[in-house]
Amino acid sequence: MMKVSGRILICCAALILDLISASAVPRLNSIDDLKKVNFGQSVPTRGLVLLHWFANTVDIDNNNVIRLPFDPDSGDYGSHHYGNYERMLDPLPRGNIRYRYFTVGNIFQETDLELPPHVVHYQSGNEERNRNRIIMRVREQNVGSTIDQVYITQHYETSDHQGTRYDPDQTYRVTVNLLRQIREFPLEGNRMNTLTDLRNRFGSNADDSRLRSLSNTMGSLACLGLLLFIVIEEKHSAAQRNNRPKPAARRNTDVVVNIPETTHFIGFQGVVQSNGITLKVTTGTNGKARIVWGNVPRHLLNEGVMVALYKNNEDENAMISKCIGTGSGSHDTSVPLNEGLQVRLHERKTLYCFWSRKGEEKCRGLEFKNPMPVDIADYNAKLQLFVKDGKACARLYMKKSFREWGTEFKKSWVGFYSSAQTATSDYEWWQWQWATKFQPNPDFEDFSYDIYEYRSGMTAAPGVQARFILQGEVVKARTPIWGE
Repeated sequence: MMKVSGRILICCAALILDLISASAVPRLNSIDDLKKVNFGQSVPTRGLVLLHWFANTVDIDNNNVIRLPFDPDSGDYGSHHYGNYERMLDPLPRGNIRYRYFTVGNIFQETDLELPPHVVHYQSGNEERNRNRIIMRVREQNVGSTIDQVYITQHYETSDHQGTRYDPDQTYRVTVNLLRQIREFPLEGNRMNTLTDLRNRFGSNADDSRLRSLSNTMGSLACLGLLLFIVIEEKHSAAQRNNRPKPAARRNTDVVVNIPETTHFIGFQGVVQSNGITLKVTTGTNGKARIVWGNVPRHLLNEGVMVALYKNNEDENAMISKCIGTGSGSHDTSVPLNEGLQVRLHERKTLYCFWSRKGEEKCRGLEFKNPMPVDIADYNAKLQLFVKDGKACARLYMKKSFREWGTEFKKSWVGFYSSAQTATSDYEWWQWQWATKFQPNPDFEDFSYDIYEYRSGMTAAPGVQARFILQGEVVKARTPIWGE
């Protein structure tokens, strides 16, 4: 009897330990709960980015059944089996149905299906950007596998000397309800009405200028940017306000572009005509074209003139025109900046009252041109910064004889920076791409080079620079800065 009782006690003790282990993991049931996780401080922000990707990748049916669109045994998206040897999570149920734990999110695990660039490269430090994981409990059946538990966790820091163990203090159970809320912030969405809808639905204090800033800087990932703002920045801002001993001046939270102290700007072409008139296209606000004119003589102003913007030197239909009354000035247009744009000066023909139209052309400026490509040191390749529809883009020129570039540049990437003084690790949010992921441009014909492009979501603004990084932070090429 004593032996039997002892076994019963041992089993009961094991059961109690299991229950304690399971109850020790807090649940996150909503975005409000998600704000309790210390993202950006003790928890790298990439954990939230990874969770957002996961929520938008899995399938959730009307019965709250979660299904994976890939096989975790294959290692896709950095997934692998997790043994739960630390007994951090619930013990696996016993019975005819097989359960297993898997983790997903290892960015150094090369497989056929890889995590998207904005998840892989969110943080610059290797340790920080590979600590976060999603743990899922998979229920394996003949009709297919489903997920019945989801956790967000992270490895201990290297300084904790815990090896590859997960930190139980930074492990949270994620409910289906939270996954559904996160799915309302789509992976690709950049419509102002969508952002406004989400802001109002989740009670965010982001004003319209903040939403426009997210749209301009993050492109198709603007909804993710809003989620980060709601979960992290608003929470920290509220905490700062609560801890303030007295009112302070309102901080400007708009996106600021630092313009380096240098006169070596590129990204425009102007022309001085024989009569001294200057006409050019430069970078305006939010990636739009700015018309600039100078030295227009008084007699032409008295007769009446206007400036007009054309698609290129061959175009005969003005995209926009403006009457001018001063010899020098500028005008910000609503036309996205593109190569080829040209300013022309026309006489002004008055029709009725204040209505007028273009008359005879007086002179024209040069077409707007992108800067020339720069050499990638030690390789038969070049990097070019260019603009497309107001967005900063990069172009790679690979010498046709450089056939091994795919292998040589396997770990290489191109990043976009707000200024030449910015550290290599501080590229703009999600504005980067692997060199091997650049897309071929069939419109370019070059007998010496194969040409590949990447179009970022970053606005082409004064000070912007592109850099080619061979591996880690080894910079092999820097473009001249973009500006006026």
